[in-house]
Amino acid sequence: MLPLRHDTTKESFIMSQNPQGSITPQEGAIRPDTKILIVEDNPSFRKMVKVVLEEEKFLVIAAEDLNDVLNLAKTHQPNLILMDVVLGDQSGIALTQKLKAQPYTSSIPVILLSGAQTDEEFQLQGFEEGADDYILKPISNELLVAKVRAVLRRYASAEELADVLQAEGLALDVKARKVLVSGQPIALTRKEFDLLTALLRKRGQVVYTTQLYHTVWGYGASAPVDSHTVKVHVSSLRSKLGPDLGKKIVNVPGLGYRFEN
Repeated sequence: MLPLRHDTTKESFIMSQNPQGSITPQEGAIRPDTKILIVEDNPSFRKMVKVVLEEEKFLVIAAEDLNDVLNLAKTHQPNLILMDVVLGDQSGIALTQKLKAQPYTSSIPVILLSGAQTDEEFQLQGFEEGADDYILKPISNELLVAKVRAVLRRYASAEELADVLQAEGLALDVKARKVLVSGQPIALTRKEFDLLTALLRKRGQVVYTTQLYHTVWGYGASAPVDSHTVKVHVSSLRSKLGPDLGKKIVNVPGLGYRFEN
């Protein structure tokens, strides 16, 4: 494949194809359902970055409306946000500040990119507002992917990488889709299994109702969140897990649910 080149007066970004093929991550290093939100106002550039990341098996969400970035981040809860600094009349640094100020999005890592604002003062400002990396363009496909993976690894917990998730008396096999409580199998519906998986992967942390609804039920960002549906399934899951494990799924009013350590 020939290299893809994007040149504008604003900035330049060169994507070179690895002659050896795509970068192969270490086995199990990053989960295959890792989501990345791209925030870029240039459609062709946004499409090129999306292609590069999807070739590495990431799930990519592209923000086509810059006014919807905060809502997309809150709804989809991506594992990482890749955002240009120069966004028409908006600033990626200012958006980073807003993301870090909101409880639903404050823990999502952000990588900023820029080929125009490359001075040290801009980079320092980006880091001060909460960015995890500030990439200067041009950058090769390989280095971009490596930086993305490096940030994701820093944020990933052991539970998020594991194929078998455990709590006291509970073992959940993600690949086999089996759950054992005190060594005995229990029958969960698909939604209940996915709910339990999401809660165990973020054990000890709040998993927002919006994230559970859009991830487990698979509705798009524009769909209104049905918190009652989530509540009913959580109640059923608690019942099937039994009183001791069931009470570990704690409701956090106005936010979501947490599986207690």
